[in-house]
Amino acid sequence: MIRGIVRSLIFLQLIITIIAAVPSFAYSGEIIVKPGKFDHFNVSMPDRIIAGEETSIKLQAVDAFNNIITNFGETEREFQVSVSGSAVIRPSSFKASSFANGALTISIMDKVAEAVNLSVRESGIPLPILSKDLSISPNKLNSFVIKGPRAAQAGEKFDIKIIAKDSFGNTVSEQILGKNLNLIFKGNAEPKIDMASIPDFKNGMCVVSLMSQKAGTAIVEAKDLITGSFGASEKIEILNGHVNSFRVFVPKEAIAGEPFEVVIAAIDRFNNVVSNYSTTGNGIAITTSGKFKPYPSTMAAYEFVNGQTKFDLRYDAAEDIAIVVTEIGKAQKGTSDLVKVISPIPERFEITTPDSAVAGQRFKIKITVYNQLGHAIKNYNIVGPDVQLSTTGTGALIPNKIHASEFVNGTAVVEVQYNKSESFAITAGPVKTVVPAVKKPAVAAPAKTTKAAPAKETKKPKKAKVKEEARKEKKAEAKALEITNVSLVEPKKKSTISIHIPNLDAAIKYSASAETIGGKKWIVIKIKPAVSKIEKAVKFESSFVGNVVVEEDKKEKGAVLVKIEQLKPTKFHVVKEKNSLTVTLKHDK
Repeated sequence: MIRGIVRSLIFLQLIITIIAAVPSFAYSGEIIVKPGKFDHFNVSMPDRIIAGEETSIKLQAVDAFNNIITNFGETEREFQVSVSGSAVIRPSSFKASSFANGALTISIMDKVAEAVNLSVRESGIPLPILSKDLSISPNKLNSFVIKGPRAAQAGEKFDIKIIAKDSFGNTVSEQILGKNLNLIFKGNAEPKIDMASIPDFKNGMCVVSLMSQKAGTAIVEAKDLITGSFGASEKIEILNGHVNSFRVFVPKEAIAGEPFEVVIAAIDRFNNVVSNYSTTGNGIAITTSGKFKPYPSTMAAYEFVNGQTKFDLRYDAAEDIAIVVTEIGKAQKGTSDLVKVISPIPERFEITTPDSAVAGQRFKIKITVYNQLGHAIKNYNIVGPDVQLSTTGTGALIPNKIHASEFVNGTAVVEVQYNKSESFAITAGPVKTVVPAVKKPAVAAPAKTTKAAPAKETKKPKKAKVKEEARKEKKAEAKALEITNVSLVEPKKKSTISIHIPNLDAAIKYSASAETIGGKKWIVIKIKPAVSKIEKAVKFESSFVGNVVVEEDKKEKGAVLVKIEQLKPTKFHVVKEKNSLTVTLKHDK
């Protein structure tokens, strides 16, 4: 037991000796390391800045080792913030005291998608502490801007650009599929496109090719079917092409030697009226399918107004003809329907003679022949029969027949002689063509001549037939005197107003006068007998003719007054044509 105690004491002493041989350690208190002095700002911001949206940017004041200076607000430093481009920064200046725990939040907003530079300078120091380039991205799709040409030619392709825009006018770069785009065309032109061929947008833009065969104006509208975004172009004028043919409009019937109305329109290959023919055309040559030349036979391009011309044409022979119009120096042409040109009826002969003559000696007489319209038959030498002269005296007039070829412009001047010393008058008329009687084959006369009674029985039906025909003629006459329309043709030097009266005949009477009514100058034409089918005043786009009013004459039953307002003083005259009264105003300038 004593041994055990001794051993334990020896072990304890050994341990104490080892401990005494090991050196001792000393421990200090906790050390706090503070950030160094201010060196720069760290910037924290979103990955993308969107145009028109306010974006927060966080600034942290740090030392050279990027340690945040939490007590930066204790300094008395002041800083200026600036940004380039259209961006707006808030605040534009700040003090160190604005920092909380070493951080400060500023905001930037820019409505323009652009690259800008953000810089922070300490007051009084020109070099920036912070300089950072920022990129402003477009906002989401809001609308389309559509750009096209001001004008394009019918039948020719033209391009329009469709540009995607945000609500601030920035071009949107996001993906837009062409299949989601719907195009709508407004106006009287008719652009064509295959909707399936619209391409996708690249860099915010899509180019589409269009083509319209019809002239007029067009507005292109685009709509995105997904977002509902919309845009429209300015008006695009589709111009007519070059003249390809002519359309010629003529009446079904005319009188040889009398002018009749012809309307000619210049047409391109897509049936558009060539409205600029007066400046681009060569003029036209006018021919016929008949034997003679029409008058006029040419017409200058400047006579066309908005691609059309309306004029009076004369043809001197009685035959069915077509009017043929050809571009001068080129092959473009047009042909009218057939016009039935009928012979004029020599209804009146006017004879001018001297007051006295000597029996057996020659003296001159002048004969003018007038047709059913009261106009001199200027082509009588072509269409008229010979003229038979008769006298009221007992003597002989030599010659007593004048050949039609002796008439010039409807008048013949001839020398005649009379063999009696007496007073007499000369009358004239067309030589009547005697048709030889056709002999009927011989029949048994006795058997047929005894039946006279049936002939008497037919008298009553004939009278009834005459009355019926008279009634129809009276009804037709009443219908023929209806004023149905008023039209205006106005070349550069005159205005021609046509008062349309279908089936106009010699029974109608008219008079014209210039009057001042209500402080305005009017041409007043009184027509009788007539009725008007025109209920409202007619207004023309003219510098010379204002309103045209057609109304019943309150002072005289069965008469109609046609009042034409004169905007400028002009000379006028009225002529009765077939199916119309024509009022021509000659412009002073």
